Amino acid sequence: MQGKLNSRLSNKLFFAVMGTALLMGLLLSIVQIMLDARQARKSLESEAQQILAMMKEPATQAAYNRDPILAEQVVQGLFRNNAVFYAAVSIPEKPPLASEFRNKNIIPYRSLISSIFGQELSYTLELRGIAPGTGAQGGVQLFGNLEVSLDPSNAANEFIERSKTIIISGLAQAIIFGSVLYLIFQGLIARPMTSLLSSLEEIDPMRPAQNQLDAPRGHEDDELGAWVQKINDLFKAIEKYNSKRRVAEAHVERLSNYDMLTELPNRNMLLRRIEQSIQDANHQNDMFAVLYCALDDFKSVNLLHSYHAGDKLLLTLADRFRADLDPTHTIARVGGDVFAMVLPNLENHYEAADIAQKVLDSVRRPFRVDNHSISLSATIGITIYPHDAATADQLLKNAENVMQLAKSQGGNNYQFYVANVDQRIRETKVLERQLATAAEDNQLQLVFQPQVNLVTGDVRGAEALVRWHHPERGMVSPVEFIPLAERTGAIVAIGEWVLKQSCYALRRWLEAGFHNLTISVNVSAIQLHQSDLVGTVKRLVNETGIPPQHLMLEITETAVMENVDLAIRLLKQMKETGVQLAIDDFGTGYSSLSYLKKMPMDEVKIDRAFVQDMLEDPDNGTIVDAIIQLGHSLGMSVIAEGTETLDQIKYLQECECDVAQGYYYSQPIREDSFLTFLSNQRSQVKSATQRAAKTANSLLNKSS
Repeated sequence: MQGKLNSRLSNKLFFAVMGTALLMGLLLSIVQIMLDARQARKSLESEAQQILAMMKEPATQAAYNRDPILAEQVVQGLFRNNAVFYAAVSIPEKPPLASEFRNKNIIPYRSLISSIFGQELSYTLELRGIAPGTGAQGGVQLFGNLEVSLDPSNAANEFIERSKTIIISGLAQAIIFGSVLYLIFQGLIARPMTSLLSSLEEIDPMRPAQNQLDAPRGHEDDELGAWVQKINDLFKAIEKYNSKRRVAEAHVERLSNYDMLTELPNRNMLLRRIEQSIQDANHQNDMFAVLYCALDDFKSVNLLHSYHAGDKLLLTLADRFRADLDPTHTIARVGGDVFAMVLPNLENHYEAADIAQKVLDSVRRPFRVDNHSISLSATIGITIYPHDAATADQLLKNAENVMQLAKSQGGNNYQFYVANVDQRIRETKVLERQLATAAEDNQLQLVFQPQVNLVTGDVRGAEALVRWHHPERGMVSPVEFIPLAERTGAIVAIGEWVLKQSCYALRRWLEAGFHNLTISVNVSAIQLHQSDLVGTVKRLVNETGIPPQHLMLEITETAVMENVDLAIRLLKQMKETGVQLAIDDFGTGYSSLSYLKKMPMDEVKIDRAFVQDMLEDPDNGTIVDAIIQLGHSLGMSVIAEGTETLDQIKYLQECECDVAQGYYYSQPIREDSFLTFLSNQRSQVKSATQRAAKTANSLLNKSS
């Protein structure tokens, strides 16, 4: 390879130098020939002028005397010059006194010579003088003309010979100069490069900086020496980069296989461990289990404390698993609050159940984080190889699905995968797909539950609730399909459909003469954080033309607490549209008074869990009273949902609750039934509420 490179570089240098030298020599020769041609033409013209000057006097006498003999002598004298091929002495309006003509010489390159000198050189000299005896008064007279034509062939032959000499000598000089220049370049460039190439072949590509290149002798301080130094610097940089790259590759390898927080294997590594366990089980005819463990309500740890506290808890839990489980068990973290275990060499299902219970016990032991005691629970799905699946992906997926099913049934336990569970999961997946198109297929409908003012007894408005009439299953409970919609993201489209239909329903009510009604619409956490809810509300209010203050958006406390700062900013933007805002299910989340004061809320809604037992459970009654007083102190109205008895209404009136909603007044009903309710039962509702208020007042007076 070295010889080839050297030969190739030498050839390039040779052809470049010699080609340039020859080209320059040829160009200079051409310039010199052009100058010589110009000079030769001038010499030929000068020679012609000299001949004419010599023959002028005798030719003039011959013309004056009309002497043909003298004229013939003049012509013969001109023909002594080989270049003259035509000569004549003529007089005006008479035949020439004497003339002579001969053929031109035959020479090669006649066309080239003609382009330089012309075909011939012709001159006419006027023969003038003063006639004898006339004196000066007679003036100068024209006696005749001397005509001469020259053939430039002789001068051209001499010019061609000189040109050949010029070209040969020029090219010879160019070859000599190019050879010298090539030898210089060879010594200054090609040979040092050959030496450097030999040194480069000794460099170890993996450790290039170990062998340094030496600059060729005599080139230590010139550009070639600087180039060698740069190459050595580059080798050092490459070796440094390779070292960093190996460290980075090791880090990336660890990132791709291990969780950075707990340093447990991640999902990728877990799947490889399961695949290895499958091979081992097939070889040894064993069985093993996969546990999919998800913490219950881990989000509350981050909300109540901090994400840093949540990370500490996960680290502690990982250490517990390492300590409580056998070293042969694979423990992996496959998600934020999800762990998985591979339990090899099991004798039966009971061993998997015992280990699953041990995992649950490890989670249930209180955690001490930042001087706080935190208690958690977990839900575990269990699959057994080879009974429940044949691949690693399917084993893990089935374990996850059965965990989700167990969590939906309350969680805080473990559940084995069985075929009917898989069927239920498949049915749920089908239901998810059908739910995604339920609004487009006109399967959704709105029902309305009246809301009654506890002071005046007037129907203030209604809460809009969505129902799903499935074409095959009939009416699907909201408890079943709303969580599905939130999990799949279909809640965004469904929520927008509910909001749009509610706005049009409110417009119909207002047009029917019920000018003071409001309509309440629930907004999910996903709608609040993952959609352009503000833009949607503005568009629908403008589209339907409803007064925005008649639209009440109910947002759950937990939805706000998922991202408090963002939620407060969105709620303020929403408030600028003119709509009213209510915080739903208050008392079930983790909000603090400091956050509650910052929220631009108009109303607080007491969760039904407190209202239903407030008469039987004194604690719940106290909580209801406290929420009402808190809401009023912050300038908000208070509504209680889930009211079912007159005694509950009376108690709420005693606590000065503003609005009530529940089966005591009406179950959720269709829009036509709601309008009938407004028309026919308005007076009955008002009187019943007022009677309850009078009873409450009398009780208060007696107690006082």
